[in-house]
Amino acid sequence: MAFLSSMNIPLSGMTAERLRLDIIAQNVANADNVATTAEDAYKRQMVVFGEDRTFKSVLRTKLGTGEAHFHKYIQYRGVECREIVEDETPAEPVYDPTHPLADEYGYIYESNVDVATEQLDAIEAANMYDANLAVFEVVKSMAQKALNIGKG
Repeated sequence: MAFLSSMNIPLSGMTAERLRLDIIAQNVANADNVATTAEDAYKRQMVVFGEDRTFKSVLRTKLGTGEAHFHKYIQYRGVECREIVEDETPAEPVYDPTHPLADEYGYIYESNVDVATEQLDAIEAANMYDANLAVFEVVKSMAQKALNIGKG
């Protein structure tokens, strides 16, 4: 049923935001990590979302342009995680010659994770999750009401 496949959009959005929250939690957990070199320091991870455009969905869309009635059979796939990328902001050097990981010049390198930024991203991800949940509830309610149309 094409109508029910529209539930894939908010459900996949909820799954994507859950992954985003997991990555944010990983970033916060590694925010205080230090390393001997800037290259070894933990780098903030970010999730890149995109539309789920599998071969079948692209084919259905292309075929759907030729027939007016075919669009009702297109399945909506929703959101997918395209990739997880590293933030290229350089690691912050901190002078601490007493630290066991200090290099020959007395520097250690902190991760480029800003906990305040991660908290804002977590709030945004939670709000997007809630928005997708609200859309799912509306679609589910519409489907239930459609099933009860014929009942007397």
